[in-house]
Amino acid sequence: MTGLCILFADIAESTTLFEKHGDEAARNAISSVLDVLLKEAQKHQGELVKTIGDEIMCVFPKANHALLAAVDMQNAVSGNFVLGNHPINIRVGFHFGDVIEEDNDVFGDAVNVAARMTGFAKKEQVITNSITFEQCILPPFLNHRSLGRTKVKGKLLPVEIIEIIWQQDTSQVTRVTSALDIKVPVTKSQLEIELNGRTQIMTDQSPTKTIGRGDDCDIQIAMLLASRYHGEIQFSGGLFKYTDESTNGSWVQQGGDEPIRIHRESMVLHNQGTIAFGEMDFSRPDQLLSYKIIK
Repeated sequence: MTGLCILFADIAESTTLFEKHGDEAARNAISSVLDVLLKEAQKHQGELVKTIGDEIMCVFPKANHALLAAVDMQNAVSGNFVLGNHPINIRVGFHFGDVIEEDNDVFGDAVNVAARMTGFAKKEQVITNSITFEQCILPPFLNHRSLGRTKVKGKLLPVEIIEIIWQQDTSQVTRVTSALDIKVPVTKSQLEIELNGRTQIMTDQSPTKTIGRGDDCDIQIAMLLASRYHGEIQFSGGLFKYTDESTNGSWVQQGGDEPIRIHRESMVLHNQGTIAFGEMDFSRPDQLLSYKIIK
């Protein structure tokens, strides 16, 4: 086992680039951005592990190297890349921990946690956790803030999420209200989840339930357009919330309301409803996740 800091950086809203500008233009733009991200990583002793579509995965010897690389990545991309009239932004997450190095790749719980940090990030954000942040020395031109605690798969206790404020003019930083920030009285509700005849019950003590095509997901889905890791349901701040982390998005239909598309963002689940993965198709009940709040 080796202690390394794993960093993921990906293009925010990349699906929109392909939809609006076509495959070739989008691929070229994404490739240019990823080249810049790699150069910034290498300035801080980062090594590329692999490129995954619109995302790069790098490792660093120390957490502070990853923090500085993440800040430089944001500064290098923000305001400097536009495809048509669509600004290209990135989101970055990193975590330090023990990994297994094998066949020019790295594996282990630390890799999964780093990926979750990136999943929590919105465009133009750098996200880590308090465990990793404590190993960093924050330069005077940077700031940080806590986004609260949340459950992370593989961790018994909630993890405190930290955002690195990389913009030097903090007066321009918009307060981000995310699922992690919302504080409401804790309820004793339960969430009943049903997919293809299989029912599960979540409580306020249940760990996060991951959803996707991957074998390691808690709830596996077989939809063609679903991502390997598509999203998750968690109890946070007294509420059950669904967070989409996919390439193509999710559609949530609550009660008799019109379906709402969410893409790499969270939605509070109320009463009962259904979730479609990858495309807005509610005609196949066997491919829909149904949920119901039980008071």
